Amino acid sequence: MEINIDDWKRGVRAGILAGIAWGWIALATNWLTGAFPLEEGLVYELISFAIGGAIFGTVVGGFLVFGRDLLPFKRLLPKAVLLSTLLWLILRTAGAVLSMNDPNRYHPALDETLQGLVLAITMGGLTWLFWGKRSRTT
Repeated sequence: MEINIDDWKRGVRAGILAGIAWGWIALATNWLTGAFPLEEGLVYELISFAIGGAIFGTVVGGFLVFGRDLLPFKRLLPKAVLLSTLLWLILRTAGAVLSMNDPNRYHPALDETLQGLVLAITMGGLTWLFWGKRSRTT
């Protein structure tokens, strides 16, 4: 498995762009569903969701560059969706485990879990979309 610098740049760029778009989609979805109460003003939330999404997207894009030969699918779209969903599941599980000592702070809710799952799938699709047409099949 050889990774050249162009693949790495493509993965990071796709991850950052997908993450920013994902962050704003997550904010809009949150606003529509009301699953999480917003803590600050709109400008602050736009910036923080874009930064958080860019971080999550960079991780997804980076892992996709390094692990795309190891993932079970042939096409990039299912690989990206599987990877982003698995990373979200790991984060969700870690959050539940780490917060078990303070049940008042963490209360699992089905609506939040379903919203997170749909948004994780969306992240995979956005990463694929921003990946670039030339290399979507690899």
